[in-house]
Amino acid sequence: MILLIGIASFGYAPLKLLHPLAIVQGSHIKVNAPNVPEQFDKLLKRDLTSYLQDIYKEVVTVEYELLRAKPTQVGVALPKYYIWVKIYRQNRQISGQKVLIDEGAVKVAAVERTHFTVLNYLVIADLKKSPERINQVFPLPVGDKIRLRLK
Repeated sequence: MILLIGIASFGYAPLKLLHPLAIVQGSHIKVNAPNVPEQFDKLLKRDLTSYLQDIYKEVVTVEYELLRAKPTQVGVALPKYYIWVKIYRQNRQISGQKVLIDEGAVKVAAVERTHFTVLNYLVIADLKKSPERINQVFPLPVGDKIRLRLK
């Protein structure tokens, strides 16, 4: 007790103890998620575009919005990001004009700062038809944001 009072009296900030799991979670985010915003955007767009071009069987461009600013980290799993994505094709009649072909909710995992793996993609039509799927894939606060987009 006297030792703690002595340390505090020298102006040291109180020791902050971190839960061991919080340390592990933080390290998994650092190791897997790109930490430079430009790199994050570049990799995420690349991997979403590749995944969605395979689904739609055509050249597409992708716009996305994070539904949660920070990744979700559970235990030692890869960090997950929740995204609303819009998929466009180029209008062949009007050069440079994009045509929205679909949109939906996506869950991705960041892997080794090199790529994102798409874990789930639910198109808006399916979400409207079966809204119960939202809570099966996405955390409740993210699900609430998705439901707002279905109206």
